[in-house]
Amino acid sequence: MQRNGGHSLAARRAEAGYSLVELMIALAVVGLISGGAVMGLRSLVRSELRSQSSKLAAAIRYSYDRALTTGAFYRLHFDLDNQTYRLERSESRVLIDTKLATLSRGRGKDRDELDKEAAEEDKRALNGLPEELLPPQAPRRPKFAEYKDSTLPKVKLSRIKVLDVLLPREKDPYVSGHAYLHFFPDGHTERAVIHLGTDSQDDVQYTLWVHGLTGRVEVLPGRQGPPPDFDVSGSDKGVP
Repeated sequence: MQRNGGHSLAARRAEAGYSLVELMIALAVVGLISGGAVMGLRSLVRSELRSQSSKLAAAIRYSYDRALTTGAFYRLHFDLDNQTYRLERSESRVLIDTKLATLSRGRGKDRDELDKEAAEEDKRALNGLPEELLPPQAPRRPKFAEYKDSTLPKVKLSRIKVLDVLLPREKDPYVSGHAYLHFFPDGHTERAVIHLGTDSQDDVQYTLWVHGLTGRVEVLPGRQGPPPDFDVSGSDKGVP
């Protein structure tokens, strides 16, 4: 009887031991699966980031080509709050207004809103003056309208975002509000540095360098600073 009891106790201990070993193996398998899932997700994000970066580079090049071939002024309008970008066109000559761009950034308004406010302020200030004393009317700022084209429809980003847009006429990048990248019919564009990435993975980013004279776009992995010839001192204020 004691022999059987001892045998039964040993068997139970062996079973308990096997159960512990099995539990450890199961936990190790779960860990491997979880790690693989995380790595797979990061790989998926990187793949989508490369794809969206290439699409934006193609959109910039297409905008450059449209301005050059049609003789009109174009701009890519980045809405960083709603994470959209779209192509817009103007038939009028475009001059870059650095002061207005700075005001737009500070007040969180786009340029059309500021134009309207400025016109209303001028009207109030000049109200009641004789016509001969009125100053000559300043030329109107060119109006841009969305350029509807099946080749480049309005783009809405989701998981991948435009994190910021840096232009030479600005000392700081746009991280919210509206940013505009202009394209001119004489065959050049504004230089720009654009970063794309996600909110949750700061180390997963791509950088776009836009070259002004050729419209060429370099797509670089990681978060890169401006190229050596990129001037953020505001020297491009007079871009025609």
